[in-house]
Amino acid sequence: MSKLNIEMCPETGICSIIKADGKKVDLMPDEIGEVRNASGQTAIIKQALAEVDSTFADALTPEELQQLATTFRKK
Repeated sequence: MSKLNIEMCPETGICSIIKADGKKVDLMPDEIGEVRNASGQTAIIKQALAEVDSTFADALTPEELQQLATTFRKK
């Protein structure tokens, strides 16, 4: 299973999601909110990421989407 590196900047609230191959996407705080609001639904998470970078979103594996769903699950 491929693991994503997810880094959150505490000062700016910007989140970087980095794949094992080095491809990455940066999310603004409102975009992170969209991912959190997906409530773990991977299709909605993929759609939210596609609005930022469709190539990155299309390259995510089901396992990587599940990792994002678990990481950003609304508490």
